[in-house]
Amino acid sequence: MNIAILCFGIASISSVSGIEKVFVDMANQFAQKGDTVYSVWNDEPGIAPYYSFLPQVRQINLGLGKIKAPMRYKILREVAKGLHLNITNYVDKYKTERLCQSIRNKIDISDIDIVVCYEFNSVMVANKLFNGKMPIVAMCHNSIESQIATLTPLQRKEASKVTIYQVLMPSFVNKARKLIDTKICYIPNVVKPVPDNETADLAADKKIYKITMIGRIDKNQKRPLIAIKSFLEIASRFRNWELHFYGPITDQQYKKEIDEYTRVYDIHHQVIYKGITNNPMNILHNTDIFAFPSAYEGFGLSLTEANSMGVPAIGFATAPAVNEIIKNNITGFLVEDEKEFTEKLAMLMENKVLRTQMGKAAHRAMDEYSPNIVWGKWSQLLNKLVTENKKGR
Repeated sequence: MNIAILCFGIASISSVSGIEKVFVDMANQFAQKGDTVYSVWNDEPGIAPYYSFLPQVRQINLGLGKIKAPMRYKILREVAKGLHLNITNYVDKYKTERLCQSIRNKIDISDIDIVVCYEFNSVMVANKLFNGKMPIVAMCHNSIESQIATLTPLQRKEASKVTIYQVLMPSFVNKARKLIDTKICYIPNVVKPVPDNETADLAADKKIYKITMIGRIDKNQKRPLIAIKSFLEIASRFRNWELHFYGPITDQQYKKEIDEYTRVYDIHHQVIYKGITNNPMNILHNTDIFAFPSAYEGFGLSLTEANSMGVPAIGFATAPAVNEIIKNNITGFLVEDEKEFTEKLAMLMENKVLRTQMGKAAHRAMDEYSPNIVWGKWSQLLNKLVTENKKGR
């Protein structure tokens, strides 16, 4: 099977973010089992991927860099937005045509059996390239509210042209069906399993216990300051605890807000920003509680990695995906507000037996996301679509 995997909605292939990781992992998985895989993205020429592709993956950086549409198209787009006009977005159209032209110059598209699109930019490209003659699978890598619901009516019409949309949580299926008119399927992300004897030792006595956060330093979605405030509210009671947070700074002003807050309230210097990590599992192995104050997620890779390592988590009951991965009072806590976040954090910090018990339950709960199960679902889906397409010719 010849698979083209398109990913045009990322800042850079050199980024450490989750979508880039899944993009590379999927390409490697199918190449490893013998499929011909074209991984296609657009970045500045010569930019190296952060995550490593296998040698047999056909890596194609279109090398166009940031595509700048003519100013007249941008003006038309802004006028349409301001007047709420349901008309063609000529900026999208221009960029799509440039990407399609570049792909045709680098790949013989007649060789492709199926296309997997990582976001809506790729959907537009695939629809134009193949015009309904090839099965197209679109992926939704975040919550339905943050991705599909934000599409314009014309964009939803475009999204409805794909063969099937894949979503990451069971509850996302019905949400997506209300917004786009195509088939919807649920396939989660893979969570790398951790052997039972390699999980975090939460029962051990330690000089310093750690709360960890891993994610972008971002005010709207990841919201690390919520957990920092909760911890510092009770930190004087727990002098042998520290909160470590990791991730790229995508919101400089928000990072300054965090720095100023900790300067004033972190009296004993218990909150530490550790930058970007190359080895999250090693960090999680030395973690006692995982704080995950996101407003929404599509899946939450760092959350599931923490659970796989046997670390309980605290998240918000209102956060899509988070509220399905964390099993309340079993693998961690789902809270309604920041006050309850603080209360549940203190409860876990002072009760080693409870966090050990929840950590073991979290570790077992990740079995449903094992590579064999998830990649098996993907193989079954792609083979089915390719077979049906060939029969229909």
